[in-house]
Amino acid sequence: MVLFTFSMAIGQIQAQEVEINTVFYLDLLSPNTSAARNQWSLLMENTLPKIGIGINFHESTGWGNIAPRTWSYPFINYDYIPTYADGGYDILFVGWSWPLDLNLQSLYETTAITPDGDNHYQYSSAAYDALLDLYMAELDTPTRLDLAYQIQAILMEDLPSIPIVYPRSLFGFKEGLTGIDTLLIASGGHRGENWDDPSDHIIKYAVPADLREYNTYVVESFYDAQWMQMMYGALVQRAVDSHVWEAQVAENFSVSPVINDQINVTVNLDPDIKFSDGTSVLAEDVAYSYELHMTPAVGSSNYGTLTHWFPTNASIEVTIPGAGGQIMFYFDGIFNLWESILGLVQIVDESTVAPLISTYGYSIFNEVPLTGNVGDGLVKSCGPFMLETYDSVNSIVKLVPNPYWADSIVSGGEDPLLDEFYLTYISGKDTAVAELISGTVDIMDAQYFPSVADFTPIGVEGILVKDPSHQEMSVNMLHPVIGTGELTPLGTPEAAKYLRQAISHACPRNIIVDQILEGLGAPATTAIPDSVVGYDDSLEPYIYDLDLALDLVEQAGYVVRETIYPTTTGIAGLVFLSFLGLAVLEALRRYRKK
Repeated sequence: MVLFTFSMAIGQIQAQEVEINTVFYLDLLSPNTSAARNQWSLLMENTLPKIGIGINFHESTGWGNIAPRTWSYPFINYDYIPTYADGGYDILFVGWSWPLDLNLQSLYETTAITPDGDNHYQYSSAAYDALLDLYMAELDTPTRLDLAYQIQAILMEDLPSIPIVYPRSLFGFKEGLTGIDTLLIASGGHRGENWDDPSDHIIKYAVPADLREYNTYVVESFYDAQWMQMMYGALVQRAVDSHVWEAQVAENFSVSPVINDQINVTVNLDPDIKFSDGTSVLAEDVAYSYELHMTPAVGSSNYGTLTHWFPTNASIEVTIPGAGGQIMFYFDGIFNLWESILGLVQIVDESTVAPLISTYGYSIFNEVPLTGNVGDGLVKSCGPFMLETYDSVNSIVKLVPNPYWADSIVSGGEDPLLDEFYLTYISGKDTAVAELISGTVDIMDAQYFPSVADFTPIGVEGILVKDPSHQEMSVNMLHPVIGTGELTPLGTPEAAKYLRQAISHACPRNIIVDQILEGLGAPATTAIPDSVVGYDDSLEPYIYDLDLALDLVEQAGYVVRETIYPTTTGIAGLVFLSFLGLAVLEALRRYRKK
């Protein structure tokens, strides 16, 4: 009887199947510029049908074809971005880079919906808008961070952006280097005065591109910025580990309460801070350094940002002149991340630069440093290092300590730990790896795109660094199924949210990280990188669970799972197994009688 019962159960299990019905279709849009993204977009194309979402078409193309469907949609046939079939998009695979400060403005709020901002998602939430308004006006850091956490919770629930991964960069390091905050390297805000190689106090850093930008006013390249960050001083710099802003050329700084929808920032200079020729840094030097960036003829990439907050030179006022002086910054509005403006500008010596411009004009900004008319005028340093040589032919920069750095308050009376720092161009990953292993260089930049296997030899190590970036699936929130939900069986926005959550649960983030990125990433939680100051690390990613995803599709009103019951053949098999069980039972009974 036990065998009979077992045979019936087996027959029943073998005879039943669950079929997944395709309940609606989407079109996918992805840029073809990243091999890894090409793979995971194809993975999602093959995974979504497993939860009942069919794929009509997946267009993998260049940015020139993507922009007119998204943030550059022409608004001719529609006054909003429509579905892919009508010239817009349904889901877009895309990645975003971020600063270390969490600035969400013009991204998800209703007033920033394209064409008025970067909200190509067309996401609109009164709750989100209200929190963002509070966040962007909040000057108290702890309160601002709490608001950031609340904002992330809303985005994680609503999913206008379905996050996929947080990329990681892989640097190659000589073993034994100390004092290096790798996230600050990746974000271009490192603190070189803390770096050291205890064996010889020399670090050589290899980068994969020529060095062609000669001073702080023309720099846009990440690579050129690496040596400038070691050399120039700014009013504030990011602290190691916490990454909050702390004084450097400044002695202290503070922000006023909001007055007539504006804020004022007061900066008092360190009275002992000096340039590398021993002259004191004056309050007038600080104001002049900002004014140069705000001069159109200079061509600074910071021009737009600074003139947005400071419409005229009068917006930056020297209230106490000289060494240890005071500067007032009168912001044209409220900016909760005001410290970043103090860290944006690196200080130059007005008494040197102004006469050079007066004599030779603005052409000096395009001259190789330490040569020609410009000399050392635009690279005179009030930071921890100074420029000793600039080899424009071989792209090698050599820095040595600023002999007056130890005089400053922020240095604590200590010189930089390194005696020499080199930034050098090396062509090709294989050559850079070989020179790292041989000891010719000490750091190999992540933009060589090495693999973990490159750093197996003794004496070198691969260091994974968080990128201030994320990869996502952007959702068109005016799509009638996954956006507004009007064409779902329930016809509600809640149904559309269930579908977005289902898609998130169908995203195999761990597989993408482990197999496609070969470990160079982490599963993403929200569309805010885990490297950003203000990221809520208590949140967990949506787990990969197709059954849960199917449940959510059904909560949206769809019948997606269909059970296929036993056919005639199935019943015959069941009867056969049952009689087979009885035959075995009878044979055993007779065997015992013998």
